[in-house]
Amino acid sequence: MMAAFKLDGNKNQRCAFCKYWYDLTNQYIRPQDAKHGIWKFETTAKCLCLKWNLQKGAGMRCEKFENKLG
Repeated sequence: MMAAFKLDGNKNQRCAFCKYWYDLTNQYIRPQDAKHGIWKFETTAKCLCLKWNLQKGAGMRCEKFENKLG
C-alpha cells in the first residue's frame, strides 16, 4: 500500500527517504507532486538500514535520518 508523504528537508523523517535505507533503485518511493515535496512510499517495504544493520520498515524513523533526495 502506498502512502503520500510531504518531505520537508530532514524535518519529516521516514526510512524510505533516508540515504542509509538500502534501496538502491528507489523502487519503494515515487513522486506524487515533487514540485511541492509530496512523495509516495510503499508502507509494507523493508530494507536494511546501513546505520543500524537491521531490517527497518519504510515508515519507521530515527535520529540518524539523512534525506537521500536532496
